[in-house]
Amino acid sequence: MYLKGFIMRIPIMLSVLFVVATLSVAQAAESATDPLTDEKKLVKERLTEKPDTVILAVDGMCCRTCALGIGKKACRLEFVDTAALPPTGVLIDRVNSLLTVSVKKGKIVDIASLAEAIRKAGYNPVRFYQLVEGKKLTVETIAATEKK
Repeated sequence: MYLKGFIMRIPIMLSVLFVVATLSVAQAAESATDPLTDEKKLVKERLTEKPDTVILAVDGMCCRTCALGIGKKACRLEFVDTAALPPTGVLIDRVNSLLTVSVKKGKIVDIASLAEAIRKAGYNPVRFYQLVEGKKLTVETIAATEKK
């Protein structure tokens, strides 16, 4: 009797397993198509919390000294708000290799000059993130320059 009940439930169990497997594959495929999914999610959260900032993914940042070097170069740019993130207007997340730059109200970020300031400090900017109209995340890939 027990065996008959078990056998009758097999199609239901297989259906449930199929649905779970399908959902798992769909989630894995989504992550595989965009390897930056986690980074984008983190960046969007941070930009939503601090709307007057932009974030750059930067290769090679690993310590507080990185922040000082980049900060010294970036704080000279007219759109960087050093008062919002004292003393240099930048904040480093070395774990995720992200650089947050505070932007003065009403100023437009010059991505090229910001990227150049980061390069002069010895680091390689890779991506530029910004929220448009406070909600849409835009991502711009920053082209690498040839070393001379």
